[in-house]
Amino acid sequence: MRDNHRVQFSLFGAEAETPLLIDLDGLLLAGGDWVRTDRDAAARLSILVAEPWRVAALQAELDARGLASDTAAAPGALTAVRTEITQVLRPYAARWTRGASLRMPADLALTASGLRLWSIAAGRLDETGYLLGMSDADGRLHRAGGAQLARLGLAAVDIGLRGGPGWRVTSAKRLRRLAELLGQPPAGAGRDWPAG
Repeated sequence: MRDNHRVQFSLFGAEAETPLLIDLDGLLLAGGDWVRTDRDAAARLSILVAEPWRVAALQAELDARGLASDTAAAPGALTAVRTEITQVLRPYAARWTRGASLRMPADLALTASGLRLWSIAAGRLDETGYLLGMSDADGRLHRAGGAQLARLGLAAVDIGLRGGPGWRVTSAKRLRRLAELLGQPPAGAGRDWPAG
């Protein structure tokens, strides 16, 4: 539910942060995946999204981090947003992968800008709050997503597979905090962005 309070953006929110490559952690929480080249000399991050506004917003966020990107059609009327294949991403991919498997980095500490990326890729309002979707229903990655939200002052409800998987932020106070952290909505986000 939207109220008449004006959202005042936080000095610790995404708009106050310099865009960094470590923010890409938010895309991994949202279901992104790494592709590494032979001999692990370079890497590419890709994520599947449905709406055109998400594609445009993610490409703008990647560009702000100095990464070229492209898109490709994917099954289920989805679009893959993919970074360039670059050596710059090699250490970030190494943090998240062991062989061909995704693993939780020991130093995971989601930034407000990383939370913004997660929201762009997989966030939406639902009937009772704001849902941050994940691809992992009940594993270490899923639990880490909830822990990172709590660390940012956004205690969230685990929704499991009902409407998810993911985490739901509820209550007017937490939704205001979320809106402060995320900053201005990307063009076209509409009801997929919290109003606070």
